[in-house]
Amino acid sequence: MSERTRIRGVAQREPARPRRAEGAAVLALQPAPGPRPAGERWEDSQATVAVRGELDRDALWAIDYTIGRASIEAGRIVLDLREVTHLDYAGVPELVARRRELRARGGELVVAVRNPYVANILKASGGAELVLCRTPDEAFTEAALANAGAARRRHQ
Repeated sequence: MSERTRIRGVAQREPARPRRAEGAAVLALQPAPGPRPAGERWEDSQATVAVRGELDRDALWAIDYTIGRASIEAGRIVLDLREVTHLDYAGVPELVARRRELRARGGELVVAVRNPYVANILKASGGAELVLCRTPDEAFTEAALANAGAARRRHQ
């Protein structure tokens, strides 16, 4: 759309749209919260929280809230950070706490991250126990392998 539109021959200015700061975080939840399909167990249902941009502390708290909402309906949550360019380390402990909470209930939180810079921030700021993978498709394959390895170590 142009900045000006013609209505009945008179040029009028369109209302200003709020602009998003360059690099600001954008958050999406798939599937949208709602009832699970009949017969699907909580532990087997999956939701993806996809984020892009730069994540400051406020964005990470919003993500934590969104993961909490998603975990009402789905036991397996993928946090898709593949399009994140920067991550504030201060919010990482909240993600770790959310993963612990999900695991205590029989669920799982897996983080899909492509950027090595973001992965290093996650690891260095207390996220060493987060399960990281490269794509949401391989998320729960990685989680299953990590859980099997942890179970073997406990039984040795």
